[in-house]
Amino acid sequence: MQLDKIISMANIKTRLRLFAMIRSLRAVGCNLTVWVIPYDNDRFDLPANCIWWEDKRITAWLAANHARQVMRKYQCLTESNYQFVDADVIFLRNPETVLQPHTGFITSCGHWHNTEHTTTKEVLEFFDQTTTIWQQKVFNTGQFACDKILYDFSELKAIAEDVKYRATCLDLKYHEQPGLNLFVNLSGIAITNLTLQPYYMESTWAGDYNDASFERFWTNETRKPYLIHWAGCKMNINRPIDELFLNQLTAKELTEWKEKVKMLERKQKSFADTMKQRLKKLKPF
Repeated sequence: MQLDKIISMANIKTRLRLFAMIRSLRAVGCNLTVWVIPYDNDRFDLPANCIWWEDKRITAWLAANHARQVMRKYQCLTESNYQFVDADVIFLRNPETVLQPHTGFITSCGHWHNTEHTTTKEVLEFFDQTTTIWQQKVFNTGQFACDKILYDFSELKAIAEDVKYRATCLDLKYHEQPGLNLFVNLSGIAITNLTLQPYYMESTWAGDYNDASFERFWTNETRKPYLIHWAGCKMNINRPIDELFLNQLTAKELTEWKEKVKMLERKQKSFADTMKQRLKKLKPF
C-alpha cells in the first residue's frame, strides 16, 4: 500500500487530541497531508500541511436523514491510499513503512475478540450468509487503512437507503461502527487485521496497557504497534500510557488540558451528587 494521505475527524472539542496525533505522526517521519473531516461546524485553524476535507453531498445527505454526524467517516470509502485515525491516536511508527507491504483493507484493532460495538442484527444476518469466522473481519472504525476506492457517492447512498441496511447505516442512534463494518464487508475487499496471524502485532488499544512498564511488550520491533488508540478510554485517569499523549502537548496546551479535565471531573461529581440526593428522596418499597 502506498499511502498518499492521512485522514482524521475533529471539531473544536477534540482540537488538542488532533494536534497531539499530528505531532506524533510527524515525529515518526510521516509528512503526508492530513485531511480532517469536520465533525460539525466548530472548526479551528489547522497545523501546516493539514486541510479540512468535506464532501458536501455526503454531509447534506446524512443531515437530511438525521444521521449521526460521525457517519461522515463514510466519505473515506470514496477515497484510496489512506490511513484513517480518530483524533485520540498516537503514532509509534511511520504508517507509510508499516503498511507498505500490505494491500486491501487494513486494520490493527482487537475487535475480533469484542464484537459488541461493530455489529447489529442486519450485520450479523449478512455475516451468517458469508462465513463462519466473521469475527476476523470486523474492525474498530477509529483506525483503518485502504488502498482502493470502495464506493462512489451514489453507491453509498443506494446501500445505506436499502431497506435491508438502513437501520444500521443511517438510523442507528449510537455510532457509526456497524455501518462502516457493513459497507466494507459488502464491498468484498480483502480485510487484514495486523493483530492476527501471521503478524501478531501487539495491541493497539490503550486499555490493554495498565501499568508503567507497558513498553516491555514492544521489544520486538516487527510486532510493536504502530499506533495507540484510546477508543472508549478516558485520557484523564492518569494511566501511565497516557503520557504518550500528554508528551505531545505544549506547556500551554497541557495547562488547558488539565483545566478541561478538572471541569469534567467537577461536572461528573455534581451529577453523581444530584443522583444520590434523588435516590435518598425515593420512598422504599
